[in-house]
Amino acid sequence: MQISIRTARTEDTEAILDLMVRVINATVELPYRADMIENVTQNLTVWHREPDECFHFIAEDGSKVVGVILVKAFWNLCSLFVRPEWQHNGIGRQLVHAAIDACRDRSPKQAIYLNAAPSAVSFYRGLGFTSKESSQQLPTGFQAMQLALVPATPNPSFKRTRLRRSA
Repeated sequence: MQISIRTARTEDTEAILDLMVRVINATVELPYRADMIENVTQNLTVWHREPDECFHFIAEDGSKVVGVILVKAFWNLCSLFVRPEWQHNGIGRQLVHAAIDACRDRSPKQAIYLNAAPSAVSFYRGLGFTSKESSQQLPTGFQAMQLALVPATPNPSFKRTRLRRSA
C-alpha cells in the first residue's frame, strides 16, 4: 500500500463523488443517505464555483482514489471520506493533517470547525479537536468540534545552536 496525498483537480470530480456516494451508502443509515449525498454534491459545486475559497485533498493508492477531504473558507471541514476497506490505515489522519497545514495561515477564524458524526467523534478528539457549542440544530449524536490553529511562523526567540562533534 503506497498512499499519496495531493490537491484534487476538477477532473477528479467524478472519482471524488463516486467515493463519497460509496462511503455514504455503506455507512449511513438509509433515511439520511439522500440528504447527505445532496449535501456533498452541493459542496462539490461550491468547490467548482469558488476554487480559491475551498480545497479538496485526495488520497490515492496508485491511481485509485481511496480518501478525500474538503475544507471550505479555510475553516469549515465539511467532508472527510475514506473507503471502508481502507479505513484504520491512517489515511483519514493524513488527510486531516494536510488540511490543517493548508489552513494554518489562511483561516480567518484561526481554527477549523466541523460537525462530527457520532462514529467520528473519538477520531477527531485523537487529532486534538475539542467540543464546541453550535447554533445549528445537529442530527442526533453529532458533535460540533474545533481545532485551534497555531501559526506556522517560526518563533523569533528560538535560536539554533550548532552541535559540535566530540573528538
